[in-house]
Amino acid sequence: MAQSPPNSSSPFISVRGLTRKIGWQEILRGLDLDVHRGETLMLIGPSGEGKSVLLKHLIGLMKPDSGSIVVNGTNMTGLRERQMAPIRKQIGILFQNAALFDSLTVEQNVGFPLVESGIRDRKEIEQRVHEALEVVELAQHKDKMPVNLSGGMRKRVGIARAIVPRPQCVLYDEPTAGLDPIVSDVIDQMILRLQKRYGVTSIVVTHDMKSVFKIANRVAMLKRGVIHFLGTPEELRNSPDPEVQDFIEGRSGVTG
Repeated sequence: MAQSPPNSSSPFISVRGLTRKIGWQEILRGLDLDVHRGETLMLIGPSGEGKSVLLKHLIGLMKPDSGSIVVNGTNMTGLRERQMAPIRKQIGILFQNAALFDSLTVEQNVGFPLVESGIRDRKEIEQRVHEALEVVELAQHKDKMPVNLSGGMRKRVGIARAIVPRPQCVLYDEPTAGLDPIVSDVIDQMILRLQKRYGVTSIVVTHDMKSVFKIANRVAMLKRGVIHFLGTPEELRNSPDPEVQDFIEGRSGVTG
C-alpha cells in the first residue's frame, strides 16, 4: 500500500456543494471533497455515478450548476475560459483512451502541450519530452506512431503528455481499463513514481480494486451524486457498510 504523503494544512483542491444536471438527470448532488497535496486519491463507485464528470469539472471542461471548486487557492467558479489557463497549467489529465493524435509520433504527441503553451525553444521541448518519456520508460520509442503501440504503451505516452508541462496534479480516467494485470501494474508503478519523484497529486478514477489497495493514500466512493465513503484503503476494506462491501466484492445484490 502507498505510504501517506506529507499533508499540508490547505488542500490542493477543495470542492463544496457541487451540483450538475445533464438533461433531466442529476449527476452531482451537492458533492463535497478535499484533495490533499501530494496524495493519490482513488475515485471509485458504480458506473454512471459522476466520477468522470467530476474530473471534467476539476479542470474546467464542464461548469457546475452550483457549488464551488478551489484549486491551489483559486476559486474556479465563474471564471472565463481565458482565466482558466493558469489553473489548467497546474493540472494534467489522462483520458480513458489516452486521446493521442494518430498523425503525430510519440515524441510529437508528448511535446504538443508545450508547443500549445507557446514554448518555441526546440532544445527545451526535446529535453522535457525526453525526461517525460524516461519517466514512463518509453524514450526508445519516441519515433513510433500511435498505431504501432500496444494499449499499455499508449496509456504511458498519455501519462508522459500529461506530465510534460510539469503540473502539480494529474487526473487519470480509468488508466488501467482494458489492460492485462501485468501492464496494469506498470501503470500503477508510473503513478507511484510521479508521486515520489515530483510530489504530484494524483486523482484516479478506477474500477480496479487491486490498484486501489496497491497505490491509494485515500479512497472516495461516489454514489447518488455525493461522496458515499471517504477514507484509507484499510478503512475501506474494513467498512461495515454493505454497499461498500458489495462494490469491493463485485456483488450485484441480484439473486437468480
